[in-house]
Amino acid sequence: MPRVVYTTARGLTQQRGAGVSLETMPTTTVRTQNTSSGSITFPGVYTISSSIAAGPLETIMPLASAVPGGVFTFRNLSTDANFLTGSAEAAGTRVFRSNADGGLTRGSKLALAAGIGNSVTLISDGLNFCVVTNSGSLTFSGI
Repeated sequence: MPRVVYTTARGLTQQRGAGVSLETMPTTTVRTQNTSSGSITFPGVYTISSSIAAGPLETIMPLASAVPGGVFTFRNLSTDANFLTGSAEAAGTRVFRSNADGGLTRGSKLALAAGIGNSVTLISDGLNFCVVTNSGSLTFSGI
């Protein structure tokens, strides 16, 4: 059995021997959303802090159909209930779906619990942003 080695320079390679070696771990760039409410266009990891602005920040998600398979993680760095909206979708589209109840809980707005460290990870199925996991409670609202 060949040995599989992962490095950032060469990716996955096979070598003589046996086993798996992760010489460097893959990472994702963390983007900051902290000056004002605004739209995002790329999947990735985002931190949200409304410490510069007064009150919770709104992050407008892209169209779910524009990022199928895209994974988004948001982490709250302030004590505000920062929130995500599907405002890019047609008015009234409940683009966020919970994973806790088989997708029955839906909304056009998803708020993180007010508190540092609360987070949510979403994946686009091309129609919705489905909750993969979260820490802290989430609030779904909107028609």
